[in-house]
Amino acid sequence: MNPSRTPTVEELTARALAPYAERPDAENVARLVDDLITAGCQLHTEVCRIPAAQRTERAGAALSEWSYFIDVGPSTRGDHANWNHARALARILRNLAEAVGDREPVRGDEATG
Repeated sequence: MNPSRTPTVEELTARALAPYAERPDAENVARLVDDLITAGCQLHTEVCRIPAAQRTERAGAALSEWSYFIDVGPSTRGDHANWNHARALARILRNLAEAVGDREPVRGDEATG
């Protein structure tokens, strides 16, 4: 990946939601978490600009979950906890992106919304 190019939400979520066997090393997980937080903060701001009456229930939940996971951080220390934290952030990021209309729902998301 070109280091000067900002990864898309789809690229970030694909990296974070890869199978456990494809988990990156600790340094790359840390970079991924940083990238997820950067993208998520931008999307969080955009979703907050949507009037509350026009937000879906999923968007409102994503805002709350994002704030919680950013405030709390990984549940414990260690590589596995950071990887799980990245995966949780990616799922929330996906919902924030959907709320601002950046992409179509991922197959299977429709049933959980």
